[in-house]
Amino acid sequence: MELNSKLKVLVEVLPIDNKILKLSLASDFSDFEDAIQYYSAIENGMDVIITRNKKDFKSINLPVLSAKEFLKR
Repeated sequence: MELNSKLKVLVEVLPIDNKILKLSLASDFSDFEDAIQYYSAIENGMDVIITRNKKDFKSINLPVLSAKEFLKR
């Protein structure tokens, strides 16, 4: 199985629409990309955010895990 196909089995790419962009721009996040990740997750019913920068997601309504923590679950 080619790497691209393996990645598609493990990862779902969520759509980003105008609503997500508007929510992100109006948010209190200091990093726009973090806001996009957060609102994409919320709008698509995700139950966790996986990131290397957990400190960037303080005070949100979803659990935030490192990749290592997620794999241990």
